[in-house]
Amino acid sequence: MERKTRKHPSYSISEKNEIAKIYIKGEMSLNKLADQYDVCKSVVKRWINQYRMFGTTVDNRGRESKGRPPKPRALEGMSKDELIERIHMIEDIKKAMACPGRQKKNTG
Repeated sequence: MERKTRKHPSYSISEKNEIAKIYIKGEMSLNKLADQYDVCKSVVKRWINQYRMFGTTVDNRGRESKGRPPKPRALEGMSKDELIERIHMIEDIKKAMACPGRQKKNTG
């Protein structure tokens, strides 16, 4: 049985970084990069955005959630109680955003 879709080549992180640098320097357009390296424009855009944000492209292969950003370093120095308090705060914000009509009105 023949494969219906063609497999695109895979690139190392350093190769992805170089492709992103080529675009950022203005040496080649997004369309030309996508054609030359045989990948979708959206993939090249993702590499460029990752390079701009993190200084390198991110290899998400083998990760459970591909879109999850790296853990912020600010959380590493927090105590267990501070982390729990932050989680509760985030959950309260989520609840308030999900059901704005259920919020208590200020009767002052």
